[in-house]
Amino acid sequence: MKTMSTFEMAVKYVLDNEGGFSDNPKDRGGATNRGVSLRFLKSLPTEKLRLYGIFSEPNEMTIMDLTDDQTRKIFHGEFWQHAPFEMINDQGVCNYVFSMAIHMGIAPAIKCVQRAIWAISKDRSILKDDGILGSNTLHYINYLDGHIESTLRSECAGDYRTIVARYPEQNEFIDGWLNRAYEQ
Repeated sequence: MKTMSTFEMAVKYVLDNEGGFSDNPKDRGGATNRGVSLRFLKSLPTEKLRLYGIFSEPNEMTIMDLTDDQTRKIFHGEFWQHAPFEMINDQGVCNYVFSMAIHMGIAPAIKCVQRAIWAISKDRSILKDDGILGSNTLHYINYLDGHIESTLRSECAGDYRTIVARYPEQNEFIDGWLNRAYEQ
């Protein structure tokens, strides 16, 4: 019998691992709380913000005052509903991929998954690294049944190192990012 992952378990994992409010001037996302950045909120249209209980132009206070309920709604509407995370049979893998999607974006997180599948299979021709959590990628995630985690962690860490290589001013964050990649 196939099992399906749940949003509630995935979002609990994310919230248990996300930090509180921070506003480091070097953080390209700006003020951030519970994994939601000011830059991200400002990118959302007004009608979406209203769905999340935000009724004015997002600012630092909006981020600081985010509630668990608002954060869950944002994660559900902007991440969970945009990829079939629930089709990942292993809840632990789902939790990790969902957390990475929130931190680095859906497509970059899925590309890390796809590259991890390449590394394990030793065959790049089995799927594209297109950043789409489609049926082929889901097949391999579920076929590997949890054996993807260590390779996936390495791929995510490599992605973070690439960011720092491209944007050296982000080096200040590499230790936290690598902790996130390896320890979550």
